[in-house]
Amino acid sequence: MEIYTVSQLADYVRNTLERDPLLRDVWVSGEVTNLFQSGAGHVYFAVKDANAAMKSVLFAGNAGAQHLTAGAQINAHGRVSYYPVRGETQLYVDVVIPAGAGELAAEFERLRTMLEAEGLFDPSRKRPLPTFPTTVGVVTSEQGAVIHDITNVLAHRYPLADLILYPATVQGDSAPAEIAEGIRALNSLGFVSVIIVGRGGGSMEDLWAFNTEEVARAIHGSHVPIVSAVGHESDFTIADFVADLRAPTPSAAAAAVSPDVRELRREVLNLTRHARQHLGARLIQHSRAIETLVSRMHRTLPDIAVQRQRIDDVLERGRTGLRTLFNTRRQKTLALQTALSALNPVAVLERGFAVVTNPSTGSTVSSVGDVAAGDIVRVQVKDGSFETDVRP
Repeated sequence: MEIYTVSQLADYVRNTLERDPLLRDVWVSGEVTNLFQSGAGHVYFAVKDANAAMKSVLFAGNAGAQHLTAGAQINAHGRVSYYPVRGETQLYVDVVIPAGAGELAAEFERLRTMLEAEGLFDPSRKRPLPTFPTTVGVVTSEQGAVIHDITNVLAHRYPLADLILYPATVQGDSAPAEIAEGIRALNSLGFVSVIIVGRGGGSMEDLWAFNTEEVARAIHGSHVPIVSAVGHESDFTIADFVADLRAPTPSAAAAAVSPDVRELRREVLNLTRHARQHLGARLIQHSRAIETLVSRMHRTLPDIAVQRQRIDDVLERGRTGLRTLFNTRRQKTLALQTALSALNPVAVLERGFAVVTNPSTGSTVSSVGDVAAGDIVRVQVKDGSFETDVRP
């Protein structure tokens, strides 16, 4: 016989319950009783019918606490597990909706709560739409008014953008897979600026493809901004919460992704007018500044006529000074020339004098003491020379 501890048995019971696929994902309908809310915001209660009751807990942050009032009939989604501390089997609830909401509403609330908890609806991850899209992708049916409305709006507002349609079934069992594949296909092109995912109005059953996890995750995984345009203004789907922008109608989606060329034209004209005015004002401003600088330059420049006359005066004084200097130098030169002429030996000889030299030594005889009787001397006169001897 094998004996288990209480903890071992409790773990076995809990693991058994949590491995059961039915108990991991279950909806329970019943009346709310024994309601209590803790200081942390968790709500403890029981769901009962005429024959049984199930202890339950809705932790803070999960959806539907507002529907939990004593005696209220609710549908609660969650998982069944075992709480070993108290030895209780209980329902861990993540979604609560009123009992009359129906299965689709219950599934919608369950998926919305799950995806919101994962952060798929977080406003911080939503991207702005391109201001001037070059290519608009559309995932919708190729039949019906949706693609017609989007085409017309784009043609009138922004004919510069190309439109690419990925035809997809938007209702029925195959619709979620086709819509998700359309989003991935347009992303793979690499040049699509923005994607519109949408269809016309209808019942909740008609719009259900856009309330599926497959479509929600395809939108979340898109690298291209996505605008959801499903149904009419009053219709909300899971796709609306995940998309970067929710448009109330397909026509509104087309308007949201495209600028109005008429507004752009008016803006360009206004900018052109403002630029022209600004340029004209700047030209006037700079022209006045240049005139001021030219005027200041004229005031600061020297008087050219006066300066020219001053130069002429300086040149004339220079010429006069040079003439005076030249005359003075010339007169001095003539005087020196006269003096030199007077001292020229040739001139002395012309006057009858002679120069006597000793031929042996070449020295001039200037005194009788320089010669002796019998010496030969050379006598230079004006027209030649001769030798003679000295006699006592």
